[in-house]
Amino acid sequence: MRTPLILLWLLLFPSPILAQEVRVVAASDLQYALEEMRQAFQRANPQVKVTLSFGSSGKFYTQLLQGLPADLYFSAEEVYPKLLEEKGLAEPGTRALYAVGRMVLWVRKDLGLDPSRGPEILKDPKVTRIALANPVHAPYGRAAVTLLESYGLLRRLPNPPLALPRPFRALSWKELPWEEMNRGLEAYFDVSPLRQGKGNFSFVYGENISHAAQLALTGTGVGLLALSVAKSPALEEKGRYWVAPLDRHLRLEQAYVILKGMNRPEVVAFYRFVGSPEGRSILRRYGFLLPGEG
Repeated sequence: MRTPLILLWLLLFPSPILAQEVRVVAASDLQYALEEMRQAFQRANPQVKVTLSFGSSGKFYTQLLQGLPADLYFSAEEVYPKLLEEKGLAEPGTRALYAVGRMVLWVRKDLGLDPSRGPEILKDPKVTRIALANPVHAPYGRAAVTLLESYGLLRRLPNPPLALPRPFRALSWKELPWEEMNRGLEAYFDVSPLRQGKGNFSFVYGENISHAAQLALTGTGVGLLALSVAKSPALEEKGRYWVAPLDRHLRLEQAYVILKGMNRPEVVAFYRFVGSPEGRSILRRYGFLLPGEG
């Protein structure tokens, strides 16, 4: 008689151990937007626990190849989910665009510079360090580099230390071998437009876009950041920003995908919530454009 009673108890009072969980690894530009989505989704689905981990898209991609346990992967560009799909590590048909990322030039107020002038202010003698995400593995870092290049503030060197099938200067932004460009930007670009008239000048690299924002806030005073991060209370209080035109940097078509074998009902439910009207409204609130916009 005890067995039916135990089963009835488990049905009425399920153990937390049996709770459904959705494990999300995501690009750091989603830190605030995904947290708001998580809260909204869990209010409607209290039986599901969504856990969020944030970092750089490229590093998560490498970790997923090495067996990192996760259900959903959100990248700040489409290339990494596409590669996972090609390697058979993603559920077929689940790779989708969820947003278009925006770049900003953020300046701390105490520097007394007007960011509405755009990248031209980076020539000011007060700007001796610029924070950005590491372009080796962070899409927003790559967008930052291409933004500086499009305004003539970085110029490609004729013979950088890279093994290339074509001249470095002939490569499109998407063709640049970002993961091999690991010696610092000065090894591949002439930075004299930024260094001219300054005693010292350097780039400071964050492990991801959130780390770059922290470096700008507490150290450099200037950063090339994601709009979604610049909208955080701390950065809005301490600084001002200029939003870069989409055609002046590498376009950040952001994609997500369900990882292979992880298409459980609760995972699919959160995946769909991101693309729902409520999910899209949250993305807009943090400065993202939706796929096809811009």
